[in-house]
Amino acid sequence: MSSLGFLLSFVAILACTIAAGLIAKRSVRRSSDFSNAGGSLSAGMVAGALVGGFVGGTSIVGTGELAFRHGLAAVWFTLGGGVAVILLGLCADRFLRLQVETLPELIGTQYGGRAQLGASLFLSLGMFIQVIAQLLAALPFVSVFWKAPLPLLALIPAALIFAYVLAGGFMGASIVGTLKTVMLILLLLGTGAWLWGQLGGETIVRWWQQGRLSLVVPEAGLGWVQGASMIVGIFSTQAYLQPIFASRSEREARSGSVAAGLVIILIGLVSAWIGLYMHDTHPELAPREAVPMFFLTHAPSWLAGAAYAVILLSVVMTGAALALSIATILNRDVIQRYTARFRSEESRLRLSRALILGVIAVAYALVCLDENALILHWAFLAMTLRGVTIFFPVLFYLFHISPVERRWAVLAVWGAPLLALAWAWWLLPATGIDPLYVSGLWSAAALLAGRMTARKTPSLRPMG
Repeated sequence: MSSLGFLLSFVAILACTIAAGLIAKRSVRRSSDFSNAGGSLSAGMVAGALVGGFVGGTSIVGTGELAFRHGLAAVWFTLGGGVAVILLGLCADRFLRLQVETLPELIGTQYGGRAQLGASLFLSLGMFIQVIAQLLAALPFVSVFWKAPLPLLALIPAALIFAYVLAGGFMGASIVGTLKTVMLILLLLGTGAWLWGQLGGETIVRWWQQGRLSLVVPEAGLGWVQGASMIVGIFSTQAYLQPIFASRSEREARSGSVAAGLVIILIGLVSAWIGLYMHDTHPELAPREAVPMFFLTHAPSWLAGAAYAVILLSVVMTGAALALSIATILNRDVIQRYTARFRSEESRLRLSRALILGVIAVAYALVCLDENALILHWAFLAMTLRGVTIFFPVLFYLFHISPVERRWAVLAVWGAPLLALAWAWWLLPATGIDPLYVSGLWSAAALLAGRMTARKTPSLRPMG
């Protein structure tokens, strides 16, 4: 697509978002401003940060790709994610009382240093897997401008992710995320209205008869368990809790989270609708191209350019939020525990930026090795890994199920994600049982055993 209208609208939207990021950079003076905006976010900025951090390639391109293949069951990623974000808002008072900057910090306070280290490493690994998914989702949006080998194409979104997060850290992500959220809502509401006008009732009936509106597709591994993995994964992901920790108040956090959850669900529904429509009208397409080609073939050139810019920005912002969260966790909960070399504000800020560059560089290398992986399959694995690591430990803390004997807590935090990875690679094809079930059961059982052991140990019983 080389029309002038396409290029002008594409460049104009990216220019607006770059300007917003540069404005945000002026507010970054301390490492806390970079990592959590100094606790100053309004409800709108909380919503913007949540949508900006969640809605990326997995939500739009990945949902369209999976809907093209398997139908409406593709919405589990955004449906589960939207519900989870709303639940985060309803629990905002509990999270704000934690007075911590990272989830592993909470785990360490409650269960000790070994559990904190495990939480830091496995949460970072889970978020890193989703950074890979973002880079994969960006490829069709870059190739429309430039037909080049994969290493050169993947380098563009990798560089954009680094540039956006470097510009203003979490403050930049929040401001640009708010702007992006407004543009996404306008774009997808308009798209939904256009699709509604194009499709007659007979199309919906035919999709129903073909089973393409079913929410359960066992042969594709899509069903309720994917929604559950999203809920436990969101509750266990630093990137989605950071806007809560950075909000001005409980009320701002709750309002922003509820608004963000509804927007996320809407975006997923429209993206799946695009996938269903493109399967009917262009069945010859590669599934990953369903959303990009929809705008190229069914929208005016200026709108296609705007859509490409907004969706590419979504990919970049999600990757930036995840990379920032990984850097925050590794900086505060791993490196700072073992060395005093980076204790000053200036050195901590430099270290965070170096870690972000390292995360993006490794993700880029892995994308170059496996460009054909399904986007949402990476995303569901990432959510499962994060969820089984700390969902139950955090739940035990929030609902005052304590004390828990620390050796059992370490077994839960380290054992559950290792079991999930082993199960996904070796036993899932043979058993058909999702790793979320077995690893989640392991985590809950270990913590309950630790709770029973603690109750039998007088020195660990709660006073009173």
